[in-house]
Amino acid sequence: MKKIIPNIFTLLNLFCGCISIIFLQSKNFNDSAISTLFSIIFDFLDGFFSRLIKIENLFGKELDSLADMISFGMVPSIIVFILLENKTPIPFIEYLSFLISIFSAYRLAKFNINNNSDNKNHIMGLTTPVNTLFFSSLSLIITNDTVPFIVIINEKKIIYLIVMLFMIFLSCYLLVSKITMFSFNFKNFSWKKNKIRYIFLLISTFLLLTLHMIALPCIIIFYIITSIYFHKLKKIHIKT
Repeated sequence: MKKIIPNIFTLLNLFCGCISIIFLQSKNFNDSAISTLFSIIFDFLDGFFSRLIKIENLFGKELDSLADMISFGMVPSIIVFILLENKTPIPFIEYLSFLISIFSAYRLAKFNINNNSDNKNHIMGLTTPVNTLFFSSLSLIITNDTVPFIVIINEKKIIYLIVMLFMIFLSCYLLVSKITMFSFNFKNFSWKKNKIRYIFLLISTFLLLTLHMIALPCIIIFYIITSIYFHKLKKIHIKT
């Protein structure tokens, strides 16, 4: 029975991903974002219980990737497709959104072969759940008419297109890049060994309290920048 528990959470992740897609068909970004959040929670619980009961098997790994492909591969592409559809001067440009699905599939397959589970302090490239969370939160901001800056961008179709295409290509690059991102696995609660995590969590909390809904994509961008900075700082320290 213990072996089934992680797989149950994986399937719940898949179920929430499918529900998110259903909500997106009616352009219901709010409920889609909630479903995506549950997908991320179930994905976390899947890995958590696998480590807790010390169960790792090829079936669970493959099932997890298949579920992630729907929840964190298809969902962000559909979100961007809807955000681009009928809003740009170039026809069929919205189909470029499915590059996110292609690069997500590539990342998931690559992760299955080159699993860096031996090093819990960092992850190579941007994970598909974080990438999906970025686009899911972005959809809520873009469709929110109360944000003045977003309203201006929405009215300028060329600017809107350039911004969206930049995000698509950047997302695809980060998914398969060799940039080291720090993980949130706390081995202990000491400041010295978890300095990066504590700084990040404190600043993220401040951003959430001040920027509210706009904070999420900002936090993810900050996460990427922080990871790159501390990784380069560590390299310099090793060389010296």
